[in-house]
Amino acid sequence: MLPGRRWLFWLVLSSMVVASLQSQTSTPDSTDVRPTFKASARVVVVDVVVTDRNDEPVQGLHKEDFQVLEDGQPQTVSFFEERTGAAPAATKPPSLPPNTFSNLPRTDTPDSLNVLLLDALNTPLQDQSYVHKKMIDYLAGIHPGTRLAIFTLSSRLRLIQGFTTDPALLLAALNDKKSGPQASPLLRSSAEINANQQLLGQMESGYASPASIDALRQFMAETNAFQTNSRVADTLFQLQQLALYLGGFPGRKNVIWFSGGFPFNIFQPSLENPNAEEIRKTADQLTKAQVAIYPVEAGGLLYSLYDASSLPTNVNATAQQATHAQVKDLQRDIGQRNGDHATMDEMAKDTGGEAFYNTNGLDDALSRAMHNGARYYTLDYTPADANMDGRYRRIQVKLAQGNYNLAYRRGYNTDDTNTAPAIGQKPATDPLQPLMALGMPDFAQIVYLMSVVPSNPQPDPKAPRAGDNAKFEGLFTRFGVDFAIKEKDLKLGATSDGIRHGSLELTLVAYDHYGHPMNWMVREMEFSLNPERYAAFEQVGLQLHLEIDAPRGSAYLRSGGYDSASGKAGTLEIPLIAPAIAPATASSHAAPPAKPN
Repeated sequence: MLPGRRWLFWLVLSSMVVASLQSQTSTPDSTDVRPTFKASARVVVVDVVVTDRNDEPVQGLHKEDFQVLEDGQPQTVSFFEERTGAAPAATKPPSLPPNTFSNLPRTDTPDSLNVLLLDALNTPLQDQSYVHKKMIDYLAGIHPGTRLAIFTLSSRLRLIQGFTTDPALLLAALNDKKSGPQASPLLRSSAEINANQQLLGQMESGYASPASIDALRQFMAETNAFQTNSRVADTLFQLQQLALYLGGFPGRKNVIWFSGGFPFNIFQPSLENPNAEEIRKTADQLTKAQVAIYPVEAGGLLYSLYDASSLPTNVNATAQQATHAQVKDLQRDIGQRNGDHATMDEMAKDTGGEAFYNTNGLDDALSRAMHNGARYYTLDYTPADANMDGRYRRIQVKLAQGNYNLAYRRGYNTDDTNTAPAIGQKPATDPLQPLMALGMPDFAQIVYLMSVVPSNPQPDPKAPRAGDNAKFEGLFTRFGVDFAIKEKDLKLGATSDGIRHGSLELTLVAYDHYGHPMNWMVREMEFSLNPERYAAFEQVGLQLHLEIDAPRGSAYLRSGGYDSASGKAGTLEIPLIAPAIAPATASSHAAPPAKPN
């Protein structure tokens, strides 16, 4: 960057960070000032919702009223603050120079943030329609000032409406046909289940061989297991993306998750579960982002235990066979629902939320989750056992007096220092790539400024293309992209010789109006800074310049940065302003490659 532009970048970035910190930090009691810890110390944050016998939040408690234990050992609470659900003060985002953008969250900070997560992947179509109608009814009468964001979980995580207090925007988002109910490709419908049962019944009553019947049963079981494992894997992946997004906001996040089924427990995976490692990773991401899950059974009480379509279809079926089929359906439904309810209870308990099922009052469940989730106590402590050995540690919070209910996350996974990646070691897959899809929310774990300006003069049309799409042909516009990243958002680890090491991946993808990637570039940078260079780096941060050619017809530019040492990511999507002429040829449409080796 030119010196003048560099100075302007840092002037704006500094003001943005100061404004962000002012809006995100409330002033605690003078005796409870949050201390500064060494970089090697781990601070555990626990949000505690305290309710009485009427399920009303209990307020006015003090630090001395709480006792925190980790694996049975008392811990010293270093920070304490009560959150009362007060409305946040309005903040004005800082103005930016022309063609300059930032992924700093455009919201002031309330005591908590609420996310409505509508699950189409694990929910039957009829239950989705029921939830959709109930949510529209709820939002039509929502209390002004309630801050809410809406996501859908389906083939991919989709942000329907970002955090807003405007009921009109929330209603418009839900009424959009793109956010309506949709059939899950990985969830068996009741008609499919009944058809399978009928087929088995026909084979049994038709005197088919036992080997044929067993083969069909095994095939059905394997198909069901595959679909379930696929749904679990997709659900975990999207929950990780949601946690990354929410991690860019400070404080507690209440995720009200409407779903027809919960086929896994995030915090207590079975060792035999093929998704055990991803379940652990999801738990870690949710813990870091201070997410409390409020699982809500999407179907309420609207389900049928007896379905005439499940009766045996052959003419020889007796009344006894019909009754037997109904009883089997009843037992299967009850067993599935009881298992889901147990999982919901455990998931809520492990994250500090509350489970809601066997009720048609879905709007009441949503109101209660948001009301209680905004009134809580935040306690910080540094574990007395500083050995981060990868084990799961259990947290217990007690009150000195009073018969109250406490909801808080019940533990966390410690960092496994024995399996930490070596400095400079690349992950097996590119963790930034899934966050680069068009329409994904902007992630703000790494906050940065980005300036995007067409190059002047433009290169010769026959010049080599700037970007990694080898099939890119046709007319283009070259853009210069300048990044400014504060030092505090990057993790630079020091080795015994005093040298600090770090790595950063930057990615740019140009998309057309239809969501096709037109051109892209992935760049990895390694840092090795001695004490003198690191001191300078602390003062001026990181400034980088990239150039990318966007085919004529490109409509959006999505950028992203990933710090491998901390696992933090930042992304930003902006519209591209380029001459409006014929779109690029189809030869430039291809999926971005995986990160190069």
